Amino acid sequence: MTKLIPSNISICASETSKNIGLCSATNFPLITNNESELWIPLIPEGTVQGRDGRNWTNPNAQAVINQTKLPFMLDADHESELSTNTQAQGWFTALRFNEKTRFIEGKLELNDLGRNAIENKHYKFYSPAFMHNKNKQITQLTSVGLTNKPNLNVPALNNTQQENTMDEIIKALGLAENATSEEILEAIKALKETTKAEQPSLNAYVPKATFDETEKALNAVRAELNALKTAEHQNAVEISINAAIKAKKIAPADKDYFKSQCATAEGLKAFNTFIEKKAPLIGDVDLPTAPNDEGEKPALNAVEKEVFAQLGITEGK
Repeated sequence: MTKLIPSNISICASETSKNIGLCSATNFPLITNNESELWIPLIPEGTVQGRDGRNWTNPNAQAVINQTKLPFMLDADHESELSTNTQAQGWFTALRFNEKTRFIEGKLELNDLGRNAIENKHYKFYSPAFMHNKNKQITQLTSVGLTNKPNLNVPALNNTQQENTMDEIIKALGLAENATSEEILEAIKALKETTKAEQPSLNAYVPKATFDETEKALNAVRAELNALKTAEHQNAVEISINAAIKAKKIAPADKDYFKSQCATAEGLKAFNTFIEKKAPLIGDVDLPTAPNDEGEKPALNAVEKEVFAQLGITEGK
């Protein structure tokens, strides 16, 4: 039997028809919470590639599960495979194939040795040992060893929190529960492209601070313009009303009343139309205040003449 270890050292035995591969499996620390349901990924489906260049294939994950004898042990540094030391750090009591991650996973039950080794950080990683044929097809798992020299890139040790997080990600992406890692990556890429396309153009938007300063300046200009318009309107009202008083079309005592009617542009316009059509008031400031020296009666003004004519009175009588 030929045994392959991460350092590429070969140990030959009498049987050469079978090989056992020892490969550090992960570069993530073990997580030991909720040990009764501690499922960890062991080997992936398809090609199993090592960091040292070696590779194997796992074309039939279920066949590997069926041919693996349970329980099998968790040891330290593959001692059960490389020496006569068969002291266990824990036991794998069940296997399953995870449709989401496409990994064969093992249910691990740690003992006091394994728990102490992990909790005190004597070991941070783990490594599966498996049988394979001459074509490097994996046929069954034989053990898993604690190690500090990882070789394979596989997912981190499974735990409840991590699995729940992945479920939430899959749900948020709108994928099926059994979505593969490739489908998840494609969905993330599509989401990134959509987000990139929706980014606003800098030509259409400005920073909020710049917008606030510009709005403040515009409000100040608007206030100043409104003040100028108000002053201009009041001046126009004053001119129109004074002109109407001078033309004797309204009495000076009514000035404040007409100013209130001209408070708006529409009011001023209506006032000017009214004054344009209105006849002057009766009375003439140029009328003499006393008879002339010859004792003649003062002459009638135009309004008085019109009134006399309507009454049938002849001027001078």
